[in-house]
Amino acid sequence: VKRILALGFSPFLILATDSIIIIAMNAVLQYHGGPGYGDTLITCATIVQSYMMLITSPMLGITGGSQPLISFNYGAGNIERVKKAFRLLLASSLVYSTLLWAIAMFLPHVFIAIFTSSAELSAYVTWSIRIYMAASLLFGIQIACQQTFIALGNALTSVFLALLRKVILLIPLIFILPALLPDKVFGVFLAEPVADTIAVTVTGILFLREYKRLSHKKVGMD
Repeated sequence: VKRILALGFSPFLILATDSIIIIAMNAVLQYHGGPGYGDTLITCATIVQSYMMLITSPMLGITGGSQPLISFNYGAGNIERVKKAFRLLLASSLVYSTLLWAIAMFLPHVFIAIFTSSAELSAYVTWSIRIYMAASLLFGIQIACQQTFIALGNALTSVFLALLRKVILLIPLIFILPALLPDKVFGVFLAEPVADTIAVTVTGILFLREYKRLSHKKVGMD
């Protein structure tokens, strides 16, 4: 039971910390926006967060579906199939995250129109979603590698990576960047791409080491 809880803790953190992030963003935006404008910014943040869920939720489903395939073949010692499954997972995740990034950058009105018909609010959301989602095309790397760590039984690394992006980086940056930048609101939305870039870099480095270890394991089996 402890092992099951450990392996499931990482995807739990990914979803559970979303609520904390929303609370932190709303508080900082309300503080810097003041009466009236703060409410508009919170509405922007709500729409932007909804768009982020379009990336995270389906990708958790994709990675969750791949885990039994990777785990089974890893346990059976078929390392080549493990690597092939991961490459397919990574490609699928990158295609999906890049598609959603492209919509946010070039066709944000398609999504924004679901929530509002106000031209003024749409302009704010268009500006904020392009900042917030600036590095989201890299998110496919983050979640594919992070969830594969779970499939390989390395729950500790996966939990660390889940905490790194949201708790260690994103939440503090939501408070720190507005204090450092002249445009406070820009700093709040900029926290996400900064956290994503750092987290993806760390995740890529750690998983590259894991991937090399799989190759060595294959040689040892041969």
